Amino acid sequence: MNSAPGYQPQVVLNGRLLAAGAALISPLGEGFMHGLGLFETIKVLRGRPVFFPEHFERLRRSAGELGLPFTTASGELHARCLRCAAANGLDDGSLKVVAFSDANSLGELIVARTNSYSDINYKNGFALRIFSEDRRAGGISGLKTLNYLKNLRAKQAAQAAGGDEALFIDAEGLVLEGAMSSVFVVKGGEVLTPLLDGRILPGIARSRVLQRLAGGRARECAVTTELLFGADEVFVTNALLGVMPVASVDQQGYDLSRNPVTKSLMESWRKLQLQSVGEPP
Repeated sequence: MNSAPGYQPQVVLNGRLLAAGAALISPLGEGFMHGLGLFETIKVLRGRPVFFPEHFERLRRSAGELGLPFTTASGELHARCLRCAAANGLDDGSLKVVAFSDANSLGELIVARTNSYSDINYKNGFALRIFSEDRRAGGISGLKTLNYLKNLRAKQAAQAAGGDEALFIDAEGLVLEGAMSSVFVVKGGEVLTPLLDGRILPGIARSRVLQRLAGGRARECAVTTELLFGADEVFVTNALLGVMPVASVDQQGYDLSRNPVTKSLMESWRKLQLQSVGEPP
């Protein structure tokens, strides 16, 4: 990403490429006032958005559920993403695409970000910290909305406690998801992940991992804390992380020298990303 002195980041606002300081939205819109909006965080590799069709479809579907009149065509949004990445010199990083209720219309903003994860993160694995969560089906937990403060504060608290990510557990001791990730456990070679019951986000990376393990090697089920703490391997996923090994959950440690399923999926993920942007694996 361009880091030359005096360079100002470029954004795409409602289809127009602008310097970030010139991108203005109304303070009167429901998006700014009440968080009525959605976002997608899309990995950029070789200057191109990874798994773009899946991100676009989730954004389109979620906008419909919130009643947002999102009408940008897939090809046009893809072109805007490429424009934003190129304008910022972004080769490896991410784009955040935001669709929000502006004062008199639907607003759309695309911003570029550098890659925030390094090889050392994957070598050491993530440390998760458990947070209790009284979450019920039928809310907005299954949508990636701008109402993200709870997730952000949980992750900040996990980091303050020496961890990397927060892990939400419900009142019955069932594992839900990370503050910014989906969670998987491996037991006896079988890969398990919590059910899509309206309480967790249908992650893009989560879906790709399940597709990769189709044919009985993975299943969605109720994941208890007993299963979590007794797992052979644990890993988390999101579109930016890909597959991240978990070294510990609170005081429970996992041996990262003996996690063959996670290692295999990490290599598969590398190839899937390259294929997604039209590069040979």
